[in-house]
Amino acid sequence: MRHTSAIDGSPPVTPNLVRPKEIPGARQVGRNTIETLLFRGLSTPIALLLVVVQSRFLEPEGRGTFVLAVVTVTIVSRLLGQLGFAVTNRLREGEADVRALVQRALASALLFGSIGMLVVVGWSAITGDIDAGTAAIAAIGLIPNVVWQSVSGVLLGLARVRFWNYVQLLSPVATLAGMLVLVVALDGGVRAALVAWAAANALTAAFALAGTRDLWLPLRLPVFDRHARSLLQLALVLGAVQVVNLVSYRIELFILRAFESLDDVGVYSIAMQAAESMWLLPAAIATAVTAPAVHATEEDAAGLIAHAVGRSLLLTAGVAVVVGLAAPFVIPLVLGEEFSGAAWPLVLLLPGIVAYAPVTILTVYLSLRRGRPRLSLAVSVLSLLVTTAGSLLLIPELGRRGAAISSTLGYVAGGLLAWIFFVRLAGLGPTGRRRVSLG
Repeated sequence: MRHTSAIDGSPPVTPNLVRPKEIPGARQVGRNTIETLLFRGLSTPIALLLVVVQSRFLEPEGRGTFVLAVVTVTIVSRLLGQLGFAVTNRLREGEADVRALVQRALASALLFGSIGMLVVVGWSAITGDIDAGTAAIAAIGLIPNVVWQSVSGVLLGLARVRFWNYVQLLSPVATLAGMLVLVVALDGGVRAALVAWAAANALTAAFALAGTRDLWLPLRLPVFDRHARSLLQLALVLGAVQVVNLVSYRIELFILRAFESLDDVGVYSIAMQAAESMWLLPAAIATAVTAPAVHATEEDAAGLIAHAVGRSLLLTAGVAVVVGLAAPFVIPLVLGEEFSGAAWPLVLLLPGIVAYAPVTILTVYLSLRRGRPRLSLAVSVLSLLVTTAGSLLLIPELGRRGAAISSTLGYVAGGLLAWIFFVRLAGLGPTGRRRVSLG
């Protein structure tokens, strides 16, 4: 998972950024959360409309192919797209040369993104689920995706949340516009849908770079020195967390494909996407607390995170109840009877979705505040292992429902481990309250 408006509260951006006395975004946490939710309120219906367009015009098999192609690209993008968050971590240092850090991050995005494109096409050729031409079209969107994701990470570290929100909103809007033209009007099929997705990433990257030109211009030839290597090393660890997270979120898709048809993948992906859309609430909160949590004192940062976790659980649980009651009626009405089989998997996913909701917030503390991304990686690995084991046991017998149950078990395990790491590092009790000394 980058959002809302704290431009007014952002620190001065100069080649040698001195840590400001006022913590970036500290006074705008509530405003940034609400503003991010408003932007998400715009982007979520767009994302759902994209699902409707894909479902109606690509049908289950085409939808399954599209999802597998985009997931393959996104896995590589997640590995490389954390360069901006690595820059954010470095902002805690006394004299951070922001422009030099951003330029190194963008140069790494271009270099390793090019390698990643070859990996995407090669992996698709090995697995055989997607033909090489389709994979190549999807791979075109990789570099621009990594670029705008990297810029987004820097924006959060500087509490420039409003522009971050503009960047996040542009991607689905541009994708929808492209699909309405290429898929709906011109009946272009799966490849046309991927062209629309890749073009939307390119447009979003251009917009993000134009809006942050004060952070990377004037250009200097980036030097791959120890600072660049340190930045890349941290980014790759953070990226590994995201990759394992994504694979953990999606591993049941691939196992489901091994035992069932692409139709089943397409139907289950509806349940999965609808369930994960509820994470917009904790994502908005995480966005708002990122800069304050990175720059605040340890005690204030821990208290801020603990409070944010409680809010995210309550909000997500409330939405889950509504979604669970409405799903059996809304899904066939909106998407058609051929997707009605997504209703029960969605209901079975909801407990796990609620349990895992705070992990996005806890990762801000573990990875960015405390610089311990390996703890976040452990959370993701545990979730992945539990989901994989459950999928191999349950999908052959229960199909899509087995995939949903397995995913929920993985989410619950990961959420619990993330909370244990947090309270131990922060010196809090099991409930997230500070221990009271009796001495």
